Parts: sequence; C-alpha cells; structure tokens
Amino acid sequence: MKIERVNDNTVKFFITYTDIERRGFARDEIWYNRERGEQLFWQMMDEANEKESISFEGPLWIQVQAFEKGLEVTVTIAKTTIDGEQVDEDELDSLLRSAMSDAEEKETELSQDVLFETTDFEHIIALSQYAEAPIFEEVKTSLYQKDGLYLLHLHFKEETEVEEQENVMSLIAEYLNFSEQTIHPVAEYGKVIVPNDVFAFIRKHFPN
Repeated sequence: MKIERVNDNTVKFFITYTDIERRGFARDEIWYNRERGEQLFWQMMDEANEKESISFEGPLWIQVQAFEKGLEVTVTIAKTTIDGEQVDEDELDSLLRSAMSDAEEKETELSQDVLFETTDFEHIIALSQYAEAPIFEEVKTSLYQKDGLYLLHLHFKEETEVEEQENVMSLIAEYLNFSEQTIHPVAEYGKVIVPNDVFAFIRKHFPN
C-alpha cells in the first residue's frame, strides 16, 4: 500500500486488489460486507499512523475511487462537513459505506494499458532496481514526461493473467502514484523519455 500525505489534513492511499487479498480480504466482500469493508479501512488507517505518525482523530471526509488494479482512498480530517454542520463520529460508518458504494459503481474492467506517475525521477530509478522479476516479462514499458510529471506506461499482453498484472501493479504502487490520465493524450502531447524497456534502460544508465 502506498501512503501519500497531501497536506496536514489530507492523506491519500493507493492499495492494489492483490494487497487487499494478502491482508485476508476477498475483493468482492469489501463492497458487499459492511463489517469487512470497515475492517480494511481501519487497518489502512492504523498502518498510516504506524508508518507516517498520522493521527486520525475527529470527523473524517472519505472519498474512494476504484480503478482497474485497486482503490484510491482519500481521507480528510475536518471539524465540519462541507455544508458547515458538525459531523457526528457515529456517522463515519455511513460515510464509509457511501464512499465504497460510489466507488463500486465507478469500477471499470481491467485494462491492458495503465499509467503511473511521479514528479521525482529518483522514484523511477529506485523502482527499476526491483523490476527484474519474471512477472515483468508480461508487460511492455515506456516513459513519458508531461506537465512536470514522469509517466510510466504499462501495456500488458492480452493473455496475461489478472493475478500477474496485479502483482506488477502492487510493486510499482510502492514507488509511484496511480495516474488517472490515459495513454493517448500522453503519447500525443508528452515527450518520450524512454520508448521501451524502461527498467533495463534505467538500470544500464543509472546503476545503483
């Protein structure tokens, strides 16, 4: 799971479905089993507190977005709701259920093309040192630069198993952020940094 502190009050998480299953949760039950969905949420909160010393005290705003490979959860600590009314902490379960329900409705089918992004090239260098596993043989890679971002494009073979795709995504998510951009505008308007075999190129030119 990747944890990103946006500001003093907001934290963003990205967790792959593979990571969710490794934690003992079935992919379907986080949508349909309220108790299990809440258990996963609080497990993520505890991990953020342990790793980043982030304390989630007080009312929370929760937004969940479902992507092909996992969930992006944005949590904001606030004293009031958007309409200015105080949030009762007993309402947290309802807010979480609503956020998960909205995300479920937006969940899309698996895609062969996925983008990750970062503003720091060092993150790509660090990732490349661990991207030699056999699972990466099933994916083609290219690297672009656009609007101050480095964008890593992954294209999976059609016959690649879902579990293999999720294993790749799980590793990359430890270093880069999932991007909501799509490859077509990035390829058209972005600058190609590495056209193919990104990780091998990085390891060759930026040895650890």
